[in-house]
Amino acid sequence: MLISSLLLATALQASPVDTLVANALEVSTTQGSYITYFDADGTYTTNIGISGTWWVNDNELCFERSTGEGGCAPLGEAEAVGASWSGVNAATGETVTYTIVTRD
Repeated sequence: MLISSLLLATALQASPVDTLVANALEVSTTQGSYITYFDADGTYTTNIGISGTWWVNDNELCFERSTGEGGCAPLGEAEAVGASWSGVNAATGETVTYTIVTRD
């Protein structure tokens, strides 16, 4: 019974992928910030006109823009709204801050 309860509790915890799809990711740079919206079908769009495909590889969020640029960035502790971490934006090489925000 204890093992079943532990397995159920683990299954009910949101994964970073579930959190990204249900919410949005704010990417803050020295020039400003933008919001990325991830869809369950592996596509994404932003509020600044960027779109493409995405996937998770180990603990990294990988993407390819519709224009061909791409790469992977650390996924961090993306398990709840408000979670924030820093990493290098694979498209620009700039250190940025990623924050899970509520999807509008």
